[in-house]
Amino acid sequence: RGQSWAEPEEGAMAEESPVSGVPEELLGMVNKNAVPTQKGLPIHPKLVASINYMATNQLQEQAINNTAEKYLAPENCISLNVPAVNNPIWGNMSPSIRSQEVKL
Repeated sequence: RGQSWAEPEEGAMAEESPVSGVPEELLGMVNKNAVPTQKGLPIHPKLVASINYMATNQLQEQAINNTAEKYLAPENCISLNVPAVNNPIWGNMSPSIRSQEVKL
């Protein structure tokens, strides 16, 4: 078995979490460089529920297409567009993953 970035170097002993078996060093790295972001004012609870639902559930493809046709990106906002794909990464993805990504 090859060594992954999460495994300690040969001969080194990494203390493991008693629950998950994940090295404590890795658990510490997860939040090491994270910084809190400033937050704006709260939004309407129904909008929050809709956003949370859409972020965790798949939209119907026809609904996505209809919305994209109805609401075009403004011509004076070049940064608002469909993200481009990193071709080397795209080429290494399985067809099923690519299909999921296209729907995002």
